[in-house]
Amino acid sequence: MPTNSPTYAYWLVSPSQGEIRETSVTPFLRDPLFLETLYSGISPGTERLVGLAKVPEECWETMRCLYMEGSFAFPLKYGYSLVGQVREGSNQGKRFFVMHPHQSRVVVESADALELPDSLPSQRATLIPNMETALNAVWDAQVSQEDRILIVGAGIVGILISFVLSKEYGLQADFLEQDQQRIQYVEQLPWLQNSHLVKDKEYNIVFHTSASSSGLQSAINALAFEGRCIELSWYGTQSVSLQLGGSFHYQRKQIIASQVSSIARPMRKLMDFRQRKERVLCLLADASVDILLEPVICFRELPRFMSLLYQRKVHPVSPLIEY
Repeated sequence: MPTNSPTYAYWLVSPSQGEIRETSVTPFLRDPLFLETLYSGISPGTERLVGLAKVPEECWETMRCLYMEGSFAFPLKYGYSLVGQVREGSNQGKRFFVMHPHQSRVVVESADALELPDSLPSQRATLIPNMETALNAVWDAQVSQEDRILIVGAGIVGILISFVLSKEYGLQADFLEQDQQRIQYVEQLPWLQNSHLVKDKEYNIVFHTSASSSGLQSAINALAFEGRCIELSWYGTQSVSLQLGGSFHYQRKQIIASQVSSIARPMRKLMDFRQRKERVLCLLADASVDILLEPVICFRELPRFMSLLYQRKVHPVSPLIEY
């Protein structure tokens, strides 16, 4: 990476306002890897909460991402899905995935980067973090072939859970989603041709991803006796209100938090983080997930797009930033 080449990054400068700034790239690492960014992915739910300053202070340290700069009190450089390519040296032409904020060029520790197989397109590789979240949640659920499964919320994580269930277990999940456009979107996904929502049907497993009290209440209400609600939503500073005075206790329903920073307990003794990533790469060999990669945003247009995202004027599934 030429030292005189300018490098630019997306910075949050205040709640709901971001800009592209020239930034420094520090090569003082033990085993540096210099990458020119090809694409980075946006995780709409998490990045909206971060952009609106809704990260509780007690979570600031936990929520820090690799190579994040600044703080959640702003200014802040945040993001965690970047694909870059080596332009010079012995690794020239190789592509890597790394947890890194949105930035045109990066230097990272080689140990923090995952080399991508030639067969995996760079755009699709931006799905690695959310696919890993989905896979981990399915492991947390301890799914069996007899389970009736519902997903509440048809965002990127919910959709990828349905993909994992279909590809790994041959199971079709039903969806509960309030947005009619999102329902139509889900209906076109090739692995969900037989999915639907049956009124008054009870489910053994419900994955909740809507980040709303009403969604979580619907998930709990849909559970059968001793059913499990796998809670993936992150609420930030938002309060959650539930009515648990009905069937929740006498039907012995469970709410289980699933979070990707730890390997799901049922698999923890069988697999490490690198092996989990390898499973994710296997899942991403399927080109059918490419339908999720929209819209494509030019990096210089990112501040305008993120402003719309913070204001909920756009509702993308998995936006892709092109550099």
